Amino acid sequence: MIDSSDDLSGGEADNPGLISDYLRREAWRFRWEKRLTNVTVALILLFYLALLGFVFLGNIRISAGVWYFFAAVRPHSAGDIPIIVSLSTVPTLLLIALLRYFHHRPKADQDDLQAPLPISVEAAKAIIKATTDAMKNN
Repeated sequence: MIDSSDDLSGGEADNPGLISDYLRREAWRFRWEKRLTNVTVALILLFYLALLGFVFLGNIRISAGVWYFFAAVRPHSAGDIPIIVSLSTVPTLLLIALLRYFHHRPKADQDDLQAPLPISVEAAKAIIKATTDAMKNN
């Protein structure tokens, strides 16, 4: 039962091609979801940093010269409200979309797997069942 190849499905399954396809599909999905998460989190951080920069640094004016230094802060005007709302809404919507994707993503149930179980797992199930039946009879 020892197989030195790198293929997880080799040697133990009735149909190794089916299991290889399933594993390849799951590996691709994992890589795609990881990239999706990284890009989304980077966008969220970028928008929140832009929001913080706009709110706290956007209205500060500094003038400096050889013999003078002048700093002034003006309050936000009504024209700044759409910018603040968009910079705070877009990352929130991205985060909600990412969380909804992972919440509603189809999950593989143990009974609905397309790939058959390897022989070693079926044997382990049979041994566990026989052991529990023997313990119940004693």
